[in-house]
Amino acid sequence: MGKPVPFPEEGWIRTVARQSLPTLRSRLILLTLVLLIPALATAGFIVYAGYRHDREEVEKHLQETARALSLVVDRQFGQAEALLWALSTSPQLIEKDYAEFDARARAAIRLPGTWIVVADDRGQVVNTLLPPGSPLPVIESKDHRKGLTAGTVRISNLFTGFMAKQPTVALDTIVTARDGSELYVSINMLAGSVSRILADQNLPPTWIGAIIDRNGMVVARSRDADRFVGKPATPDNVKRAGAGVPQGVFESVSLDGVSTLLALSRSPGSGWSTILAVPRSEITAAPWRSALYLAGAGGFLLALGAIMAWLVGRSIATPVEGLVAQAHRLGRGEPITADESGIAETDRVSKALVSASLELREREAALRESEARLRATHENAALGIAEIDRDGRFISVNEARCKLTGHSREELIGQHFAYVTQAGSLKSDLDLFARQVAGELDTYTTETQFTRRDGSRRWARVTSTALKDASGNFLYAVRVVEDVTERREADRRQKLLIDELNHRVKNTLATVQSLAWQAHRTGISPQEAQERFQERLLALSRTHNLLNETHWEGASLRTILETELRPYMTAPGRIGIAGPEVHLAPKEAVVLGMAFHELSTNAVKYGALSTAAGRIQVDWRIDGWGEEAVLTVDWCELDGPALKIQPSPGFGSRLLRQTITRELAGQLDLRFEREGVCCTIAVPVGSADQQAA
Repeated sequence: MGKPVPFPEEGWIRTVARQSLPTLRSRLILLTLVLLIPALATAGFIVYAGYRHDREEVEKHLQETARALSLVVDRQFGQAEALLWALSTSPQLIEKDYAEFDARARAAIRLPGTWIVVADDRGQVVNTLLPPGSPLPVIESKDHRKGLTAGTVRISNLFTGFMAKQPTVALDTIVTARDGSELYVSINMLAGSVSRILADQNLPPTWIGAIIDRNGMVVARSRDADRFVGKPATPDNVKRAGAGVPQGVFESVSLDGVSTLLALSRSPGSGWSTILAVPRSEITAAPWRSALYLAGAGGFLLALGAIMAWLVGRSIATPVEGLVAQAHRLGRGEPITADESGIAETDRVSKALVSASLELREREAALRESEARLRATHENAALGIAEIDRDGRFISVNEARCKLTGHSREELIGQHFAYVTQAGSLKSDLDLFARQVAGELDTYTTETQFTRRDGSRRWARVTSTALKDASGNFLYAVRVVEDVTERREADRRQKLLIDELNHRVKNTLATVQSLAWQAHRTGISPQEAQERFQERLLALSRTHNLLNETHWEGASLRTILETELRPYMTAPGRIGIAGPEVHLAPKEAVVLGMAFHELSTNAVKYGALSTAAGRIQVDWRIDGWGEEAVLTVDWCELDGPALKIQPSPGFGSRLLRQTITRELAGQLDLRFEREGVCCTIAVPVGSADQQAA
């Protein structure tokens, strides 16, 4: 089973307790809070959910009431529009019998605060607001007729009547008289007649009802109508009226500064908006009361729980403090006894402390004995051992370390480990130690040269191991120092012997070369025999030099090719070499070196390298893996002199075939193409460590 993962709440409680609640009593109080607070939070959520539900119901009721009130306004406008249509089609108006039309219009008016106006191009001809026969005003401006056409009825925004001098609204139209002239006919209503619509709805006293026109002007208001009718509504409602918002519920502040929740409904006929607003305090009053009751009850429960937790904590804390006293005696190594406290858990801990006291005494005795043995081993070790701090200074050294340089313990303690180290070999040690202190290295080994007290110089092999604390921080380093002066002298003498052996081998080859110079072959001149044999011995010598550089551990195929072809790399692109990195064993390196020498010599004398435009391309690859790996080398001459006849095999080609097939058990495919020699060599290269990485 996997390790159990703690809940996030558990980690939070543990963090709070560790940082700010050090006592048992405080943690029990925290436990009480943890148990009560979720319950109180749940109750608070229920109160909030109830508030949200009540608010949604209020919003729904407000929206429905505003929509119904908008229909009532449209119905009143519909009645006025019907009267306007009836009057505009009367024969008296068509015949311009204004006296008869005036009498009929006065008889048709049923709504208080309503009057009818008729005007021709010169001014008013009928105005039922004035007594019959009264002089009628002449209105030169016809701006109120703009946009009005015959056969349509328009509902105006709120304006101040020319004669009534009060906020007024009008329904108007254009009528064509029999003589073809146009008459302007309108039914005018005081804003107070619209306000009666709100009064008839019997809205609650605290609610606010309002009707605004398309410009956002207040036409009617259920509260403080005299104060606000004819003035703009709140800026938000003016924007909604101008934007043509059809309906919605919004939070706002009324004109008299009351925070409200309002519902808006726009009339599709007139474009006016009906607004119903309820103070937000009515919606939030009940939830606030519930929240106050909940806060009082919660505070009482929290206080009661804290008192009970404190009392219980005190009954537990006293036995625990007794355990603290036992622990102090245990730390001082004093004997302790188990006391009965009445709490099973603390009694078990007390007995465990008594048992631990006995075990600690036994372990301390064993530890003292182990420390004595370790100290003896440290002091009598054959290798020098030292402990150094993060600044590189000695904090302890054993006897062997003192003998290494001839200094006493007192002379070394506090000194830097570079105290007697030669500067030429010190930099690497200092750099490695800095990385070890930084945590990059756990252990490193280096060799340094030091000066003994008597002035002699010797070499030491130093192994430094870092010791760290539980967090991985560097504490100190243990340096084991071994005198390797004699080993280094032996290595130096061995290198001298190897160099002398190489020198003697070269002298031997030179002697063979000198002797072979006098040899002759049938069919060739002595000079040609000497040149050929000399060149082959030099090629063999170059390959031997490559092997000597690696102490006869093999050579790189690329290096062998570059060594043989370097004299001919006079121009870019003349010699092309491409293939993976391949490490050849000594035997393969010697044979292939001779083969490449024969091919390059032939190319210089007869092939591509005998002309300025000729090129050589050498490619190789590894096929297979492990013991089955095969190295394939493709040598091809390009742009060389064209061959007129097929040449017969000479000593060079026979040497190639014999060395490749017999000595390396490989295959050779030698072809004389039109532009030069092409040769494919395939030889087994053994194990994977000889293949390309």
